[in-house]
Amino acid sequence: MHDSLTIALLQAREAAMTYFRPIVKSHNLTDQQWRIVRILADSPSMDFHDLAFRTCILRPSLTGILTRMERDGLVLRLKPVNDQRKLYVMLTEQGQTLYARTRTQVEEAYRKIEADFTPEKTQQLMLLLDDLIALGRQYPDGDEEA
Repeated sequence: MHDSLTIALLQAREAAMTYFRPIVKSHNLTDQQWRIVRILADSPSMDFHDLAFRTCILRPSLTGILTRMERDGLVLRLKPVNDQRKLYVMLTEQGQTLYARTRTQVEEAYRKIEADFTPEKTQQLMLLLDDLIALGRQYPDGDEEA
């Protein structure tokens, strides 16, 4: 058993990424870029702060990543006319196409994890992680870095 829950969670993330990282790299994306594409694929646009929270990317880092992704034609950053302090991000058509091409491979990786780990354990793990995430939301100051 690990003495540190946070280290165990990081190690588990790295273990899971062994299934996904080759797919992400084959599309010339970093892990962080893939998280952005994956989250934005489910939303027509998203507030910058919400995107930082949902992708677990620190806001200063997210700014640089989005700059590169915008340069590469994957995302657009939009400022509402009525509130220039806000920033929204959305996938471009090229970004949506990239997600569509990658999605089948990612779904296959999920099936492989379930086959290797068992569907029951995978479902149990997801439920436990959802509970832990909900517990963390009780302490809003804990996400100051995001």
